[in-house]
Amino acid sequence: MGIRNKLFLTFLGTFLLLILAASAFYYLSFEQSLSKYLDERQQAQVERLADHLAVLYAQRGSWDFLLRDPRQLGRLYWLAGDRNQPDPRKIDRDAHRHLQLLTADKHPLLGPPVAPKFRRKVAIRIGDQIVGWLVYPDQEAIRDSMDRRFQERQLRFMLWMTLIGLALSLLVSWLLARHFVAPITALSRHTRQLREGNYGARLTSQRRDELGDLIRHVDSLAQRLNQGQQARQRWFSDIAHELRTPLAVLRGELEAIQDDVRPMSKETISTLESEVRHLTHLVSDLHDLALADAGNLRYHFTRMDLDALCEDAVDAVRPAMQRQGLTLLTTLPPATLSGDPVRLRQLLDNLLHNSLKYTDQGGEVQLVLDDEQDHWRLTINDTAPGVPEEALPKLFDHLFRVESSRNRRTGGAGLGLAICQRIVEAHGGTITAGHSPLGGLRITIRLPKDHHAPRTDR
Repeated sequence: MGIRNKLFLTFLGTFLLLILAASAFYYLSFEQSLSKYLDERQQAQVERLADHLAVLYAQRGSWDFLLRDPRQLGRLYWLAGDRNQPDPRKIDRDAHRHLQLLTADKHPLLGPPVAPKFRRKVAIRIGDQIVGWLVYPDQEAIRDSMDRRFQERQLRFMLWMTLIGLALSLLVSWLLARHFVAPITALSRHTRQLREGNYGARLTSQRRDELGDLIRHVDSLAQRLNQGQQARQRWFSDIAHELRTPLAVLRGELEAIQDDVRPMSKETISTLESEVRHLTHLVSDLHDLALADAGNLRYHFTRMDLDALCEDAVDAVRPAMQRQGLTLLTTLPPATLSGDPVRLRQLLDNLLHNSLKYTDQGGEVQLVLDDEQDHWRLTINDTAPGVPEEALPKLFDHLFRVESSRNRRTGGAGLGLAICQRIVEAHGGTITAGHSPLGGLRITIRLPKDHHAPRTDR
């Protein structure tokens, strides 16, 4: 059974139960209220009749006027309150049938006897003296055909109300089931499209409930899958492009040597070795990045001096920067943290070589280490050229290079900063890129002083 049918039957059963309970409660409440109302009205009317009879008895001194004309009792009963009766003659008959007049010592004078089980009495008083009694049965004892017809009308009314409620329940249950199942059906079709690889499909919904949130979450998931698919396609395309270039150079050089176009010399071998070294570095970076993305890049965390590690990295790159006319300034106060020295040295080497490659000759590079309570902040600023604003969020993407400053001439495949981001994240830190006050690029790294990473040597 589908969810639509289940919801339909659930709603229908709930509505029917409520309708039957409400109908039964209404019928019982109405019947009890009506019986109580009739009893109270009859008692009040008989008490008024007793007052009228007391006045007449005081005027005439006996009950002979009723014995001579018993119909007066019905007319007096009508005067006591039942004035909406259209036929006074019928009232006379009803009065004689239901009322009984007794003397002060309770001897019957007029009217039929009433069974003791249902009998009620009202005294006829003149001052403190009782001159007679009016005896009448309660409503339970005088149920007649009119009462039964009234009950039948009420039952028919309840039946029609139940049938109308059933029809409305069918309609409302069907509409509610359709309302709740429609987005689920749409989600089912949408996920089927996602399973088939159609990540561009989208759902639109104005709902403000949990189903609307679910639709928006699925749309967000589809958007992420679409972005991931496009990223994979760019990734494969960029990898093929990066590998194709050094391989094409190697193939061209080898063919030239084979055709005796170029002699086998030290310069030729140096060119081939340079391309092989570039290719090896690219493959190594791709391997490290793949391990980092899969969470398999090995780390060995230990207590270490971050300032000493920065000094070693600076000393290693300083000669190359001097050859390019770059000034390297450092501010490195003592700093200790829990980290992997090998991976953090890889991080520093990538960042410093990035500044070396993309900073114009005669520029400046600054490496500053600051204390931020629970974190160490490492900032690298360099001079022009800078990075466009729209390119800053993409600097840590795989194989991304700013075309105005990062190209094949300066080297690099755009993997260094992506690897840096994975290393920083593994240490529980953050890395961001922005505009440097020197006119170039600013890289800001925040590393926690105490980080207990779950990953260790494997």
